Amino acid sequence: MPAALTTAIQRIARLATRHPYVVIVMLLLAGVGPFMNKAVHIDDPLFVWAAAQIQKDPLHFYSFTVNWFGSVMPMTLATCNPPLTSYGLGLVRQFFGTGELALHGALLLVAFSAAAGVYRLAGNWCAWPLLATVLTMVTPVFLVSTTNIMCDIPMLAAWIWTVVCWEHALKTGHRRWYLLAMALAGLSVLTKYSAMTLLPLLPLLGGLHRRKLGPWLLWLLVPLGMMGLYELFTSQIYGQGLISAAAAYANQYRYFLTGGWPGKTVIGLVYLGGCLLPATLLAPLLWRRRAFLGGALLLVGIAAVILVLLQIGAMPGFPTSGEARAWVQVEMILMLAGGLHVLVLSGVELWRQRDVVTTMAALWIGSGFLFAAVLNWTVSSRSLLPLVAPVAILIVRRLERTPAPEWKPQLLLLALVVSGLSSLGVSWADAELADSGRTAARQIAGEYAPAPARLWFEGHCAFQYYLEPLGGQAVDYGNSLLQAGDVLVVPGNNSNLLNPPADAVELLATPGFPISSWLTTVSAELGSGFYGAGGCLPFVIAPVPAEKYYVYKVIRTFQFAPPMDAQAVGGSTGDDRLAATSYKAILRAHPEDARAHASLADISCRQGQGSAALTHYHSALRLQPGQAVWLNNLAWLLATSGDPSLRNGAEAVQHAEAACQLTHYQKTIFLGTLGAAYAEAGRFEDAMAAAQKACANATALGETNLLERNQELLALYQSHQPYHEPAEKLVPAAR
Repeated sequence: MPAALTTAIQRIARLATRHPYVVIVMLLLAGVGPFMNKAVHIDDPLFVWAAAQIQKDPLHFYSFTVNWFGSVMPMTLATCNPPLTSYGLGLVRQFFGTGELALHGALLLVAFSAAAGVYRLAGNWCAWPLLATVLTMVTPVFLVSTTNIMCDIPMLAAWIWTVVCWEHALKTGHRRWYLLAMALAGLSVLTKYSAMTLLPLLPLLGGLHRRKLGPWLLWLLVPLGMMGLYELFTSQIYGQGLISAAAAYANQYRYFLTGGWPGKTVIGLVYLGGCLLPATLLAPLLWRRRAFLGGALLLVGIAAVILVLLQIGAMPGFPTSGEARAWVQVEMILMLAGGLHVLVLSGVELWRQRDVVTTMAALWIGSGFLFAAVLNWTVSSRSLLPLVAPVAILIVRRLERTPAPEWKPQLLLLALVVSGLSSLGVSWADAELADSGRTAARQIAGEYAPAPARLWFEGHCAFQYYLEPLGGQAVDYGNSLLQAGDVLVVPGNNSNLLNPPADAVELLATPGFPISSWLTTVSAELGSGFYGAGGCLPFVIAPVPAEKYYVYKVIRTFQFAPPMDAQAVGGSTGDDRLAATSYKAILRAHPEDARAHASLADISCRQGQGSAALTHYHSALRLQPGQAVWLNNLAWLLATSGDPSLRNGAEAVQHAEAACQLTHYQKTIFLGTLGAAYAEAGRFEDAMAAAQKACANATALGETNLLERNQELLALYQSHQPYHEPAEKLVPAAR
């Protein structure tokens, strides 16, 4: 290496060592500065909406409804994250406004706290703490996470400082440090529930330092007490503790997308290799040349064999065709080999060193990977974020023990630069994707929102966040009635999408919005899922098409999912219990919330509480008249309830006729309700006419189930008999 370059590198190293926090700030500004106006993205809206609610009512942080999965539900069911980050965002909004710059600026300060914490921790665990900090900051998972408005970086900051303070307390024995460490541990859990999986590391670290049990263990009751109080408080407000609710959700959906723990573990290793890119790029410096070449060939071969044996290409989220399939296969093999390398490095270091730091770091990596790859409900890059610091520290400790030939500083700098630029590329692609949703929302709203008809949309994330304030209405698949003349927008790359009936819509336009053309973090088509929920890789390098949106004109009234009876509706008893209590909390905070009344009415029907259902339906329609679905549901209950004291034929006819008029008598299920109402009122000729029209409508639309059901009802009316549900079966027909 040229002497001048060697001298320059040495001077930079000395300067950085004297001013480490300046280096951290400069790296953060270089990495995050270009994205300070990044659009609200992925799950960011949930945190921002909760912050807005906290500004109104700080104690009822989740007492509101959202449409995040295609149906309106309480926030308690839509999120599995605690509210501490949203409390911070609420303060930011209160004093600095609601713009993206203010929100990202606040998270930038938190990111500095996290990086500074890594520096302090690395200062205790290795001789080159700044290098470990830089390695942490140039990973894709750290840099992308700092550009989002979610709880991942705040949780990392709280957790890293927990370990720093806990270790200091163990060494000094000062009570204030014990208390500070345990308070931070509790706050880390209240920032993101997954921090609970890190808590067992604290007594392990204490045991490694103290070598015996002692009163210091009692301090661990502090975070446990904080969690217990939070669980008790939320159970009082929402009917179920939100920690246990999140655990139940993870347990229910843990293998939903990957088909079992082997496939999920492999995907976890792929994400580990991609998210912790410096570990792969620095591999030539960590091993002797022969060991590196042989090991690299071995790990790549093992990775290829694993993918073949598990038939990973047949898993959900993997491209089944197209030019990108070969690229994705190669990238997946390389990332899987990189993930295996991280585990091998941890194991080898533990075998050779077996000291406190190496043991703690290896346990941290192992337990964190177990949670991210197996225990969590989905594999995501964010779940691997807590592993970055211990991996970086192990890498630095290994470099410290390796004699440095003259070319090593140059290669080390090259690896850091390549990793940093790669992480910037991933962050840039993610920001382009987010910004495309914001641009699409504004452009589509500008063209279609001023029309007299309603502007409906599917999809969530940035598109929903920016379109709703501009007049767009999120489709509720079980409730929304789209009528002739309405406009429906369906994103091509988003979540929780359903195709509209081909005969009910007419395609008006397919606008496209450019994004990064060579890398993507979220694409079902290419198999990338940085944020989890089905992707096979954290990011994919391949030709990326523009973000396409499908704009339809509705040409006939339709509803996406109009269930006819109880079999077509509802979740589990536990979900209903939590939802009911959450809606009641919403009504305590907002008594005039019509949607909460209507949803409580639906749940009351499923639970056989007809009287409560009537009360809530009447309240909903008083607050928000003219809602066809609610009118129909109320009419069905009044006409067919198994409880005679609840039936009222005349009122049922009134509401059923109003629902049909609002939908121009084009809604099959509403016509069926009208027939049942006429029959209950003793108007059997009208009931038969309505049932016949329902049958004709179902035949024309190909609604086989509704045709059979209305034929059964028609036969009943022809015998001059009304239809009544069994006493325990009160579910509205159109829910």
